[in-house]
Amino acid sequence: MSRRERDREERRPLDPWNDSDSERSDDRARLVSISRDDDDDDETRPTSRDDDDETRPTSSWEILSKHRGVMGVFCFASVVSTASTSVPFPFLGNDFRRAGLPPFLVGVVFSALPAGVLVASPFAQRLSWRFGAKRCVVCGLLAQAAAVALCVLGGESGYVVWGVMRLLQGMAIALESVTMLCVVTRAVPDAVSIAAGLQEVSAGFGTLIGPIIGGYLYDAGGSSPTLPLLVNAALVLLAAPVVSRALETVRNVDAEAPREDEEKPKFRRLLANPTFVAIATAALVISTSFGGIPTTLPLHLRKTLNLSASNIGVVYAILAGLYAVITPIVGMISHDSLVGDVALAVVGMGCMSIAHLLFGPSALLRESSEVSDVARWNLNVLAASCVYGLGSALAFVPLLPLLQAAVKREGPMYVDMVNGVFVSLYFSGELLGQLFGASLASALGYPGAGTLWALALLVVAGILIVVEGAHAALSGWWHRREERAEDEDEEAGLDGLEEALLLDDSDSDGME
Repeated sequence: MSRRERDREERRPLDPWNDSDSERSDDRARLVSISRDDDDDDETRPTSRDDDDETRPTSSWEILSKHRGVMGVFCFASVVSTASTSVPFPFLGNDFRRAGLPPFLVGVVFSALPAGVLVASPFAQRLSWRFGAKRCVVCGLLAQAAAVALCVLGGESGYVVWGVMRLLQGMAIALESVTMLCVVTRAVPDAVSIAAGLQEVSAGFGTLIGPIIGGYLYDAGGSSPTLPLLVNAALVLLAAPVVSRALETVRNVDAEAPREDEEKPKFRRLLANPTFVAIATAALVISTSFGGIPTTLPLHLRKTLNLSASNIGVVYAILAGLYAVITPIVGMISHDSLVGDVALAVVGMGCMSIAHLLFGPSALLRESSEVSDVARWNLNVLAASCVYGLGSALAFVPLLPLLQAAVKREGPMYVDMVNGVFVSLYFSGELLGQLFGASLASALGYPGAGTLWALALLVVAGILIVVEGAHAALSGWWHRREERAEDEDEEAGLDGLEEALLLDDSDSDGME
């Protein structure tokens, strides 16, 4: 790169959405530390004697190989937490119903855990800045174990104890999971897409094994929740020293807290960024779709096609299985820049919209009422499930990299803050989908509710395209304006130099 090009790059404004960014040139050295092209991050770049290899972007396979330690502990902690939350699924709802609790209270107890995650996630990264990542992760795991063990006091009908403990468990999970996400993005800042894919796979695997463990121990313990809860707590407790020991080998675990004389990160600065707001809205709508599926689709399939529980289980297996298989692939595609993150998210939201329309089927499709049940099963169930599983992976995995890219010029503290916001958005959508999905389907019918979800996804995808396009156009205009200003300054300098030389020549002639 020539000196002139370097000067232009140094003078380029930080963010065209914010005019004040062009005046923050003193922050550039700090901001460069989180870019994917960080020159100081030697471990994330391939080492080779060939200059071409040294400048070649690190592939996803190389990152997984070089950073398998931090990726492994990240996945392990995610599996432990998600398995712990799903252990009570096979027995808790049935116990409460046998005790005569109304469905509303049962729903409150189940939603207490995501509510705890939602409340605590935005503040988890601040605790990691103050007390250190390793301490926060270990304390989060210990708090989870304590909350699970104390659920024993609730027995089979103590919904107050269960609700309070699950709320605390959710807050502990937020502390652990957000901090672990920050650890990965600090240690390997150019592997956010890969981490997002691995997180979803780990969460899916934990959700798979948790109910199996819980159901087996519940039967083995004489249909009592005591045994599965105590074993669950013990397993989480044993995981704490394993994670603690593994974090000792990870570099850049902790981030420096903001100094007293340094401006602290503020949420309103995130909300002032249109790109961030558009991506966050997309994450919320997509998560709402996730949360609405379990509370609306099974009842709809049972009513319209008279599907058995096993057939509905097949639908869930397709949805979850495809999502679990495809998410790491999408993460690698995103990291290797084979397809842009915005394109992946938009295509994914389009697929999810198609699936919602097919599940109904929506009146927009004008499907004939004479279609056989076999054809409906193939098109409106199997095909729709496959499209939804594929689309949900394509739509969700690129969101975290997009959110971090939208704020990375603000500094590492804002990148950490985005990790907490992302987790909050996910659980907010899940909570909204679970609370209002059934009511929406009851008021509009599932075909109407599915159509509304499909339209919402398409609208959000359109907004994302417009905002990203406007940002790219504005960035290009801003950069060209800076180049023109520099060219004018350079020409003015040359003209002044030429005049000075002419004046010197005339002075020399006069002296002669």
